[in-house]
Amino acid sequence: MIARFAAVALIAPLIAAAAPVDFTVPASVPVEHLRVRQFDFAGGRSAPMKLGYRTLGSPHKGADGSVDNAVVLLHGTGGSGEAFLGPKAALLFGPGAPLDVTRTYVILPDMIGIGSSTKPSDSLGVNFPHYDYGDMVKGVRTILADLKVTKVRAVVGTSMGAMLGWTWAEAYPNEIDTLVAMGGWPTSVAGRNLVWRLAARDALLVSPLPGGSGARVAAGITLVATVPAALLAKLAPDAPTLQQLIDARLVGAPDPVDLAFQLDAVRTYSPAAGIDRITAKVVELNFSDDILYPPADRPPLPARFTRITVPASAATSGHATLGEPGVWLPLVASALKAALGR
Repeated sequence: MIARFAAVALIAPLIAAAAPVDFTVPASVPVEHLRVRQFDFAGGRSAPMKLGYRTLGSPHKGADGSVDNAVVLLHGTGGSGEAFLGPKAALLFGPGAPLDVTRTYVILPDMIGIGSSTKPSDSLGVNFPHYDYGDMVKGVRTILADLKVTKVRAVVGTSMGAMLGWTWAEAYPNEIDTLVAMGGWPTSVAGRNLVWRLAARDALLVSPLPGGSGARVAAGITLVATVPAALLAKLAPDAPTLQQLIDARLVGAPDPVDLAFQLDAVRTYSPAAGIDRITAKVVELNFSDDILYPPADRPPLPARFTRITVPASAATSGHATLGEPGVWLPLVASALKAALGR
């Protein structure tokens, strides 16, 4: 599995548990790559780029010849498209599910700088271009252009993926029919959410050895900043247990520099100023016990958007509830099915 660095927190919620017996996602979905000779970054640099992605299902063309059943899932910080392919994926992609792959063309991109896409640890290290969310969206759109997809029926984003969805829908309002943004507001990141990102980024850059002190400090910062206090007390009741918790999150974690650059990419994020440009149907979903996005601080949204707040319960665990589709999928299923004409 990927990004155990923060499986209970923000970085890459995983979909993993027992699935219905009538559907099994392949154990390994092949990664495809689109190679771009020169990718132009918003900061002014250009570099060769390899854009990785996975697909499930097959494209269907409508009467006008364009693909009419494409859905894009956008992963969280430090993760990859593989995060959606654990055993619980049957809830998303199985027969009769909202994104039933016998009828839906599902595209799972790996964002620039992480996963199977070109990233700092491939060769350039800290000299890699300092990309931002706009560059990530450009990478996804480049993949779609190569796949001949001009209109996306639905974009589903978790955490960073939600913010990428907001960025995309605001900048290119004619490309998305429905946006489901979960665990991410359209406003600039500030307060606790910004502090932990920048502090973790700096720790990783100061000590970039995999599994080293920088990674351990960043893991600790992430736990404190993202896990509800009551849950954290249960997860780490004493120092030895906390050490075990941090050790577990370092297994299979992204390269520290890769993760630091992805944390830094939020620095230019601010689509709210152009939110009225969004023409997509929008479902915004957050959790009442998510301390990164507390309901009391949530920004106003246009009345035409649907806003869902999931109450705290024994089934929720703050931001990490994004890894539990059994909790949130029933609340967005009708929007996804409507987007696909079902």
